[in-house]
Order: sequence, then structure tokens, then C-alpha cells
Amino acid sequence: MVKVFYGRKGMGKTKRMIDTANDLAATSNGNVVYIDDSRELSIKLTHKIRFINISDYPVHGAEAFLGFLCGVASQNYDIETIFIDGLTYIVKQDVESLKVFFEGVENISRSQKVDFYMSINGDENDIPDVVKPFI
Repeated sequence: MVKVFYGRKGMGKTKRMIDTANDLAATSNGNVVYIDDSRELSIKLTHKIRFINISDYPVHGAEAFLGFLCGVASQNYDIETIFIDGLTYIVKQDVESLKVFFEGVENISRSQKVDFYMSINGDENDIPDVVKPFI
């Protein structure tokens, strides 16, 4: 499953993701991973969640980030859920250019049985077609 929280900055997307991650970590038999571009949120997540500050790694663009996600998913077969906070900030690309990225994430989700939750900033009245299936 791939789910996207899409909306304007300040709409509570990150809070919903943090709450969902903490709830899943408390009830899941597998591991939960949370990826962000700063350490700011790490204190709001339970210690059971593997927090990754993507800024610590030389990942540039959607293709490189997809490869990074493949590495995360393959390094531990117990990962059940991966959260990605601020996708377009991480890849530094417009959401409209991420069709291949979303196809890749869907493939990882299906083949590795990993659920993905992502947040993307944008106008919720003008959701790009590439994102609509995941809302």
C-alpha cells in the first residue's frame, strides 16, 4: 500500500504521519522506518521507530532516493512500514515529475510487502494526477 498525505503547509500532514507511525510501532510485529530531511521530528517518534535523516546521505533526486529506499527495504526483511515526510523537499523535484518514482515505490510495496506513507505539500484543490491514486 502507498498512501500520500497531500495538502498545504500547516494542514497537519506531519502530525498525522507521526501519530500513525507511533501507533503502528506500538502494534506492529515488524519494524517502522521514518525518513525526514532533518532531525527535528526524531524526538516526537517512539524509540521503536528507526529514524533516518536523509540529509546524512548523498541522495540527490528521485531516482537516487528510490535506490535508497530499495536499500532500506532490502537490508531488513522485518520492515513493514516506511514513512517519508516531505517527499518533494527530499528529492528536490516537482511532484508532476515523479511518475517513475511512484511506480518504483508501488513495486517495492508489492514485492517486499512494505507499506509507504508520504507527505507532499501542495494545493489540495489541485492534486496532480500522479498522486491521485494514493490519496
